[in-house]
Amino acid sequence: MVDVALAIDRDPRVRKYAREWRLRGARIQTTQDLLRCFYSSITVIRIPIKGRYMLLEDQVTKLRKEIVRCCNDSLEAKKQARMLANGQKLQIYLQSAFDHFSQDLDTPFDFVQEAIKINPLPRDFCGNIIKLAIAIRDYSNFRDRADVPRIFQELSHMVASCIVLDSIRQGLPGMSTSPIPSDNTQMCRDSSETL
Repeated sequence: MVDVALAIDRDPRVRKYAREWRLRGARIQTTQDLLRCFYSSITVIRIPIKGRYMLLEDQVTKLRKEIVRCCNDSLEAKKQARMLANGQKLQIYLQSAFDHFSQDLDTPFDFVQEAIKINPLPRDFCGNIIKLAIAIRDYSNFRDRADVPRIFQELSHMVASCIVLDSIRQGLPGMSTSPIPSDNTQMCRDSSETL
């Protein structure tokens, strides 16, 4: 990267991109600064064109190790961001991305927006309780999948914790041991009746 660090001053095409990013407020002094506007990291491994076969083999091995390392880092980052898609969701994302880019090549594809379209967020607490209860019903190993009271019995501690957390976040007065406000009680009743 040191060899091409000042290419932003020599090459008119590169200078054009640097000027555009400077107008957006980016601090561009080297070619690496410009590349970081497009990529999160840059690694350069030189591969000889011909001759020096031992060096060629060493460089190709380095390249392969770097690709594997970057793939593993990407996998971990997607896991931590909870953006790792299974085969079924990946197909939906790929189709949506294809549809998006067939209409607009300049706007980046927004995975988060697409995830919300695929699996919309309920607008209220009651909707969230119902969605969680349905997931438990569909993916649990209960003998009787229609055992609604048992599903809500299993959910009760988590729902109570969510209500307490919400009360604390909203700064509602009272201790966490005080009775649940009546509007939350009604929401829980509505959820159990809906399922």
